[in-house]
Amino acid sequence: MNRFAKASVTALVSLTLGLGTIATATSPAVAASTDVCGGAISDYTGLNSVDVPFTGTATNGATSRHFTIIPQTANSPLVKTELVTASNDVYAIANFELGVNDLGQGTIYFPLFGGTGYSTGIRCETGTRVTKITGFLHVPDSESLLEFNISRA
Repeated sequence: MNRFAKASVTALVSLTLGLGTIATATSPAVAASTDVCGGAISDYTGLNSVDVPFTGTATNGATSRHFTIIPQTANSPLVKTELVTASNDVYAIANFELGVNDLGQGTIYFPLFGGTGYSTGIRCETGTRVTKITGFLHVPDSESLLEFNISRA
């Protein structure tokens, strides 16, 4: 072992021993025991092939807009979020973030063109495949949140 490798190993061992309690403190406190509904990425995008899009509307009470979330790749968080505004159709292609509670139920956070969105409700008709998502969108051309309701067969 060369001098540089020995120094690196020594530094790593020293750092590990000195920070042992910090490393264990970052472990997850409670992990979901079972994916109940929307607790896995594939529940939104498909496991072996790309699933169909979620379609519906987003509204602030005064105006209603067409809104879709379109999976781009099976078993991947890559989605296209598309919101139709009065004059144009804007979209973003990016990864969504999945949060899972200790009961195995999912929540997603996703980017929009110029904004963000998050789910407040997830529904699965049978099994763990998500068929309906409700939530809110933050977009720059609306002073208030847009409430969305999207689904798929």
